[in-house]
Amino acid sequence: MNKLAYLNAMLKKSIILFENNGYDLSGIKENINLQCRGIRKDWDGYHQQIHDNNFDLKEENNYRYYPNRNIHKIVISSKINNSFRATEILIHELCHAVQDELHGYDCKPHGKEFKAIAFSVGLDVVYGRHTPALPALEAQIKNWNREAGTYPHPSSSFEQIENLIINIINYGGCAYLLVLAFKIINPEYSLTFNYIDRLPNVIEFYHIEGWKNFDFFIFF
Repeated sequence: MNKLAYLNAMLKKSIILFENNGYDLSGIKENINLQCRGIRKDWDGYHQQIHDNNFDLKEENNYRYYPNRNIHKIVISSKINNSFRATEILIHELCHAVQDELHGYDCKPHGKEFKAIAFSVGLDVVYGRHTPALPALEAQIKNWNREAGTYPHPSSSFEQIENLIINIINYGGCAYLLVLAFKIINPEYSLTFNYIDRLPNVIEFYHIEGWKNFDFFIFF
């Protein structure tokens, strides 16, 4: 079992936790894209809602179209090696997904709406962005962790090098193609990437709308 598989097991239990506390996650749980990978050093995780127009291939081999499907991307930092902390962060980010479904985008990320949701499922909201589990939830998470077993250990040096090479190919290649396409559309535009060695962890593509509108953020 790798970290992502472990977190998916914790996600299933977390969904039940939310539902037992009065939150209907029927419109969320099928659209969660959970990831575990390297992100900014000062982040433990984040939630992002993205719109995805896609086709779903059903068993009867018919394509069904889902317009403006909301995907809740939840990313947990792969640098975390503690099962309890990883599960805490997962529940925190799931609170953001519930907040977006209930209140839209007009609320503060850690405002009163978020705090009401987080507190109701057992997180301490006194510290703002940091929301440790209160005693009842702490005991529950520890039981989940015991049932799931040991959280996967850090990757070996060979695996880390292998993952780095794959990330450079995937993220670096995508970045190059994106910039190349953008320059074809707008020849006067130029973009210089600094800190190439940090490229796998710093580039996040948020959405692409046609060939005329590229939105992406580069975090340094």
